[in-house]
Amino acid sequence: MDHTDINPKTETQQENESSHHAPSDQASQSSSFRDRAELHTRLARPRTFVRPSLPVDLLVSPVINSRDPCYMKADIFITSPFHIAGGSVAGKLNISTFQNADLQLGRVAIDLVGIEEYGFGHQKMFIALAAEFIDDDHPPPSTILRQGENSGPFWSIRKGEGAFPFDVNLPLDVGPGTFDSGTARIRYVIYGTILFKIGDKKFLVRCCRDVAVAPSLGEFRKTVTDFDREVKVFEERNFVPEGSLKLTANLSRPYWFSGGSAFVDVLVENETQFRIKTIRVRLVRRIDVYPKDPKNHPTPATLTKTMARSELNAGSRWTGLTFNKQDAVTCEIDIPKGQLTIPLGKLKLASVKRGHAKKF
Repeated sequence: MDHTDINPKTETQQENESSHHAPSDQASQSSSFRDRAELHTRLARPRTFVRPSLPVDLLVSPVINSRDPCYMKADIFITSPFHIAGGSVAGKLNISTFQNADLQLGRVAIDLVGIEEYGFGHQKMFIALAAEFIDDDHPPPSTILRQGENSGPFWSIRKGEGAFPFDVNLPLDVGPGTFDSGTARIRYVIYGTILFKIGDKKFLVRCCRDVAVAPSLGEFRKTVTDFDREVKVFEERNFVPEGSLKLTANLSRPYWFSGGSAFVDVLVENETQFRIKTIRVRLVRRIDVYPKDPKNHPTPATLTKTMARSELNAGSRWTGLTFNKQDAVTCEIDIPKGQLTIPLGKLKLASVKRGHAKKF
């Protein structure tokens, strides 16, 4: 596995068993053996490298099952549902063999790819990270490896279960975060691929799982709007002859995290004859679509969708607002999970049809 490590300083995550008993003298004497075993587990995890060419075959065949009779099954376990650029995606590729036939394992690999999807059937990769597991110095797990003389490139394995732990390091500039709308998606998918043979006939088994990836905070700070800057908007409307109504909405910062709440400070200045009894807040997602380079075509087509609503009615907390009065109140709105702001120009051009492309 002669590849360059993406982030050699990133430590791999370990799965430790806990005990409710006090350590004995025997346990103390064996601690050095456990330390060596844990160190071996760290070293056994393959290094992350960038594929020299994009593995587009993963898009064509994301899942491949072993035909009847079922010789082998694979699945992926991820330790965390959410990952940030600059960190790592840790987990295990579990394999199970069901037949006592002369199975020979040739290749085990993990691929983490970023996929841009637009419209019906359009898919395009923009990043491909990988890790390869077995070679002459790293044989398959002893739980499935047959005893006796055994060496690569194909290893004789037996009926049983084995696990290949991995820790795929993410670069800081991993690309746009996970995103989903009615017309476009950004996905990060981790694939596990196993090559084995019986006699001279080769087989592939493949499984995959979506992972959520967000850019680092450094990506947010590269945007036009400062991360800590206050955002304030206002609107005034005149009613003849009743008077005027002025509404000011204030956000303490421009960025909020999906899955949480945002707080909007609302100032109402009522100079009309009406009584204000309801304040409504909406969270609207806006997507700007450019036919070509935004520098040459500065006017985009805009797609909007209301993602969340919040309503404050007159009651015990807020009594409403009568004529010639003003009042300030804080409104809370829940932000749905899986939402992300993508800076302009982060996505690549996606050709939709001849002579036409879209960019977010």
